Amino acid sequence: MRSRQGRHGAWLLLACLLLLPVPARASYEEFSTFSVGKTEDDDEFLFDQELVRSPADWHGEFDRALNAFRSSQGCFTAGQWHVDNELKVQVPLGDTARFVLDYRDIQDMEATYTWTRLEARFPIANTGIWGFRFSPSFEKSKHDMAALWRHGNAITPLEVQAVFTLEDIFNNFWSQRQVKVGGEAEPYTRHPFEPALDVTWRGRGPQFSVRAKWLTPSSKDFDTKDPALRRTEKLWGAKGDGMVAQTLGRTTVRGEFEEVQASKYAYWLQQPGDHHNFNSRWRIKGTLQQDFGLHAHVALHYFYMERTEVWRPPIANATINVIDRCVMADSWFHGPAGLGIWIGGLRDRVTVWDSGGIPVETTNTRYEDRAFFSLQKLFGRVRLQGNEGIELDKEPYPVTFHHDKGFIQLQTTF
Repeated sequence: MRSRQGRHGAWLLLACLLLLPVPARASYEEFSTFSVGKTEDDDEFLFDQELVRSPADWHGEFDRALNAFRSSQGCFTAGQWHVDNELKVQVPLGDTARFVLDYRDIQDMEATYTWTRLEARFPIANTGIWGFRFSPSFEKSKHDMAALWRHGNAITPLEVQAVFTLEDIFNNFWSQRQVKVGGEAEPYTRHPFEPALDVTWRGRGPQFSVRAKWLTPSSKDFDTKDPALRRTEKLWGAKGDGMVAQTLGRTTVRGEFEEVQASKYAYWLQQPGDHHNFNSRWRIKGTLQQDFGLHAHVALHYFYMERTEVWRPPIANATINVIDRCVMADSWFHGPAGLGIWIGGLRDRVTVWDSGGIPVETTNTRYEDRAFFSLQKLFGRVRLQGNEGIELDKEPYPVTFHHDKGFIQLQTTF
């Protein structure tokens, strides 16, 4: 009876997620909506980006589970709420084949995108797992298809996955009618593809993971009825992250890196300029962690993050560069009855340079300080964490009582 109730709950959760509004789909929109200048609306962006993330202690459980859901949400500004939902479901498709559903919804200051991925995976002896992926969209011209290969899984020492995605397959690729009758065509003159590679090592010695993907350069014509809207848009993007860690006794040293960049052009028939917009963000994080038994930990972290956005006429003729240098100290404890506590503090030196005339707002060079306190609780198979961040510096805008930020993380397997 409990197993049946769990399956019913899983399908109900899946149905609710699939009925949510979808603002943009990946992977094209993962880069076309990317903008780091907008993140300056949040003067504590690095703090919020770090504290809203799912706890690292939960990642292993999520990765090993066949069926799981997690959500990270929180307050970034007075009017913006960060959302990151991820669902995965895997069921038999035969004796050895598997059907996999992946759903991801990202609504962030930096980018907004959503995907639904339907996969069929087939193990072939001595060659790994081969599969086919279909990512549907309301507009048929924006369907994606991909071929994938996988070696290992979340419990093997080595795990590798390679994916080659054909973006917008029905847009002037396999079909001449890529819009509805009477619609306005947006055919590619240079079609985008997206190769991706993930490698993880969990064996002896240093553990590491590397993930990278590249949206190849594309060119799309907007053949509109209104000549004033006719244009050609170009886009490319790249995204990657990595981690390496070594544990000696009760001490762990870990280094992390992440990077994303995108370049966009728009050549309008009746407007001058190339509307060029370039965005780049990269971040490194170094951690020194000391364990005290299995349930108590103390760590010191250092972050360096650089954000750059460039605008060219007629949008603007300007550049902004933001550098964060942040130190964080924290400690977390796991107690009885599924309880946990996470406390810490951060100090960030934010250096802002702009060439003048930037089309975004900034609070300029500044120091930011924050203390935070989190409570965790395991309710059956649901993990829940609430995080309260309290700003310790005087803000350049009106604040009632004190300025605080709240975040919540949830995870379950079924």
